[in-house]
Amino acid sequence: MKFQLIVKSSAKAKAILTVAALIAVVPIQRSTCAADLGDKSCKVWEVLEWEIENSDCPVSNPYDLVAKVVFTHEGGRTRQIEMFYAGKDTWKFRFCGSRLGKWSFRTVCDGSAGTHNDSSLHNHIGRITVSEQTNQAIKGFLSHKGNKFAIMDRDETDLKPYVYQVYMNQQDFEQQYNHSSRIWDDPVNRRHLVADYWNDTVDNGFRIYFVGIFYSWFKKGALDRNMVGLSDVAAPDPDVFDALEYAIRYAHERGGRTHIWAWGDQDRKQTANLLPGGVLGDDHKRLMRYMAARLGPLPGWAMNFGFDTIELPDPESMTSEWADYLNERMGWRHMLCARGWNNSAFGINSYAGFGGGYELTTTKNGPSGYEEIRDDLDGDSSKPHLYEERHTYSRFKYVAPGSCREPGDGPDQYGMADGYACWPIKLSDVEQARLNEDGSRRLIWREQMAGGMGGFFGHFSVRFNSFGPFSDNCGCGYHPESLKRAFRCFRDFWAKDRFTFDMAPDAGRVRGRTGYCLRTQDYRRFVFFIEDAGAVEIDLGGMPGSRQVVAVDAKKQYNEINKGTVTAGWRTIDFGYTSDWAVAVGDFGDKTKGSSCGS
Repeated sequence: MKFQLIVKSSAKAKAILTVAALIAVVPIQRSTCAADLGDKSCKVWEVLEWEIENSDCPVSNPYDLVAKVVFTHEGGRTRQIEMFYAGKDTWKFRFCGSRLGKWSFRTVCDGSAGTHNDSSLHNHIGRITVSEQTNQAIKGFLSHKGNKFAIMDRDETDLKPYVYQVYMNQQDFEQQYNHSSRIWDDPVNRRHLVADYWNDTVDNGFRIYFVGIFYSWFKKGALDRNMVGLSDVAAPDPDVFDALEYAIRYAHERGGRTHIWAWGDQDRKQTANLLPGGVLGDDHKRLMRYMAARLGPLPGWAMNFGFDTIELPDPESMTSEWADYLNERMGWRHMLCARGWNNSAFGINSYAGFGGGYELTTTKNGPSGYEEIRDDLDGDSSKPHLYEERHTYSRFKYVAPGSCREPGDGPDQYGMADGYACWPIKLSDVEQARLNEDGSRRLIWREQMAGGMGGFFGHFSVRFNSFGPFSDNCGCGYHPESLKRAFRCFRDFWAKDRFTFDMAPDAGRVRGRTGYCLRTQDYRRFVFFIEDAGAVEIDLGGMPGSRQVVAVDAKKQYNEINKGTVTAGWRTIDFGYTSDWAVAVGDFGDKTKGSSCGS
């Protein structure tokens, strides 16, 4: 079933978005006194929205008005969200059906609990009935179980393991500089770019795409503090939020996710630290309340404060306070993080910098190998982990300056000209090979085989800086077709629910080749990843009974090769030719369609 959601904003263009039923349409509710807003219904993970008229706002800036809504489940669970200003004389609030059953709500705007005193928004009531979701592709909020990523499935109490791998195409869609392909420069008229970006994400083997907003929160196309004035930062830009919500819903209704960077870095003047009151100053808090009210009830996204946070004056304190402030207001908890910091405020331990001076770092130019990844995961079993530095194919490939240069399109708004092709500094052969085709393919597998490390792959922009890589013009940056195929194979292998919460690495179960093993606690299911092998010996000690063996060539399009059944003990698997191989032993089912284990 399709619905139309009519989005209105003051002094902004109106847009009509046609999307699947992730935001269910409700009749506009207008009232100047306490009213019963009636009974509504939705399915799990659908979002309801109400609109209330308020013609006499008690504060000079309507975005500063604080009114709250308390939702109460029949079982006693409560959720609280704030209203947001929707232009002219209207305020809205939203609800996500995260738990089955009966809900009721009451609005609060009487001066208590941090609200203003505005009778037009106070003491409205209503009821909601949440029923089962029938579209199996639609899942709920990102969560975790221990240090493994999880996704809410049938409702907020039902967690399924999740493979978290983010894709970024900064060359074609998500620029850090003004360019015709940047979605946020003209969000009303360029929604087709969202569909193009999603298709590109899927073609490259992923189901989570990256977006960065920076100062476009306040003004379409604004990338840094120099591009907005005091009047701009006094109000969020509703059109940009409309486009961001569209991108979130577009991926979500297709079983995917959106990974957001709220800000950029300090050197480029892209952080909230440069707002008049700085991080958590009045202008920043106004934006965050609006962000929490609009985005909080929407499943399908996670958010990072920004990159190169080490440049902030007090980065861990600033970013953790940012996360706490949002989590207190979003109603539904989302996974927030800040690259380089491990703090209780964050839902994810995000790793920064490849050599930066952060609390959490990876080895220069990427993790040195499987053991380092496993050590990082084992270092904190209370939350999931994400290598949020972008693993770009051939990122450190050396090309002599002048031997091959990107064509580009001239200097950007910062006066930075098109740079060298690839990397202008000659690193060791080991460093250069770390993210070549073999290195990129093996890295994504090693991250999962270590126990579920999250990753971040993709392309830099030709306008990124004086260092590449930029595109495939000089043989670096863009994924070749063979690597896209390998990433799709990785995605499709794990889409068959092959990763479980009780899986753990088990060393010593591969003999004669480089390989890694995950197994369940009851020894009934094993997954192996074997590198550069035509045959391999694997140890299935402890496995009860006889189990099915399936092999998949990790370099090719996903295709299962039936290797028959085996019993416990050391067993030789003959692949027939040399490649990198994934091997599944045991009954994992066949749930590719609508599976919770996506990437």
